Amino acid sequence: MDAHDRDSPLQTPQVGHSDRCFVPVMACRAAVLFQTSYKPGTPVWTREWLEVVALVAVSAVCEMRFRSAYQERERSCERAAAPPREAPDVAYSYKLSPVECDQHGRVYGGELLKLVDVSAGLVAAKHAGGPCLTISVDRVIFLQEIRVGDVISISSAVNRAWGSSMEIGVRVMRQSRTDPLGPETYCCHAYLTFVARPRPVPPPSFGLLAWTDSVSLTVAPTPKRVQLPEVKPSTLLGKKRYLLAGRRRAHRLQRAKEQDALNASFRQALSQLERSQRDAALAEAKANEPNQERLIASLQLEIVTEAYLRKSPDVRVEGEHIVGEIEGFVEPVRIQKAEVEAALKKRGHGSWHRIVTANDDEVERAGGHGGATVSADRTDGEVASHLDFADTLSMCLWIVRPQHANSKNLLFGGTLMRWVEEVSTIAARKVHPTASWTSAGIDSLTFKVATEPGWVVYVRAAVLKVYDSSVEIAAVVTCEDRNSPEPIVKHVSESFFTMVAVDAESGRPLKGALRPVRLPSGPISDMAASAEQRRDDRLLEKRVLQRVYA
Repeated sequence: MDAHDRDSPLQTPQVGHSDRCFVPVMACRAAVLFQTSYKPGTPVWTREWLEVVALVAVSAVCEMRFRSAYQERERSCERAAAPPREAPDVAYSYKLSPVECDQHGRVYGGELLKLVDVSAGLVAAKHAGGPCLTISVDRVIFLQEIRVGDVISISSAVNRAWGSSMEIGVRVMRQSRTDPLGPETYCCHAYLTFVARPRPVPPPSFGLLAWTDSVSLTVAPTPKRVQLPEVKPSTLLGKKRYLLAGRRRAHRLQRAKEQDALNASFRQALSQLERSQRDAALAEAKANEPNQERLIASLQLEIVTEAYLRKSPDVRVEGEHIVGEIEGFVEPVRIQKAEVEAALKKRGHGSWHRIVTANDDEVERAGGHGGATVSADRTDGEVASHLDFADTLSMCLWIVRPQHANSKNLLFGGTLMRWVEEVSTIAARKVHPTASWTSAGIDSLTFKVATEPGWVVYVRAAVLKVYDSSVEIAAVVTCEDRNSPEPIVKHVSESFFTMVAVDAESGRPLKGALRPVRLPSGPISDMAASAEQRRDDRLLEKRVLQRVYA
């Protein structure tokens, strides 16, 4: 076999049938036709001979065009990495509206993460020269609170690139409320990992190649991973980012290797805990079955009494009974007239009764302002009542709609972060219901499955660790395609949210006012044991950021 045969697309393993091709078969048939049709003594330039020559010429042209189109398609999938270059960056300003803030005027951490994800996605696509996807949110640190009406400056840049992935650093600064031209306040920093999507294979430029693909004579090459250009920092700050990005990546890979088994056990423990809660609820419902008849009779009496009071045509008097046609009941309901009259008398129908008005203290307590003040004034010596871990477990679900998807028709990462923060806040309220909870940091939010519109997303969160004025919450996200005949639950991500309890009016942290959480033994306690290490890493990262950027 010569070099030409070795380079032939019909000899490559990507071709369905390596020993057969449409073009050589045409040439062979032309030669056979020439041998069978040629007779000695006849003129050479006959009609049959011209047909054979034309067929051979067309076969040769198709063969060359076929090989050229196949090799061109192969070369288009093999793009060499671009040379190292300066990291691109994106910077813009944004004004926060009331929709993005809570009832106390503080911005939701999830809404800020949406803006962070958008900014990071822009600079990632700029560096990759194509679409990119958010793989993980490695670390988010909130340094200062941001309130409604504030103008923030968001700047993002590529810190470092490895193969097809890259780390994006995003910094959020808040402009002065009184002097827009004055110095800005450092508010938030985040690190996200993006991966460049493989570029699609271009369509065949030759019709015969498209036909051979359709009949499986040839196989189109699979999209290959994009090789991102390396980052070549030129400034001192860029070199610091480059070095710290490598350190964070090594630490992240090491931690993922150590925590994979523990994370799987923790997810399984959460599922078992949720299943046991459902079983307990079913057992309680079965225990209350003897009371169901009494409850139904009470409900029938209430409905008939209400209808009799309104003189409804569905209710009539038959001797000593009142008969009512109640929707949902097959047979008419018959109740003693004396029972209905006693129920009317109990309601106070036909008599005078006093209207009770609330005083100012009761109105203030109903507004929810008194509880936070009492908790803020709690002394350090007071011990709050304990809370079980199962009592803090909260679950919410969302159906992914088109407005939740990005331009690639996949669930937007910022939207998922907002959902996780919302469920984490619900879990934190179990520890202190009247406090204003604000996000302080996020650790290792990794996206393992891309979620499409129409799927159902389940977010579960529970309080894992309680500190003096803050809590760490573990959140697990799963999804399933309910449109499938056999939906399979897929694991999307797990993350750790740190939230701080502050007084709604003064904004001061509520120290010593949080209820401790009792943890069950096993994977949940093991996961809580690593919370101190995550907290130390977060505080160390905070100090490094303040030294580098402040």
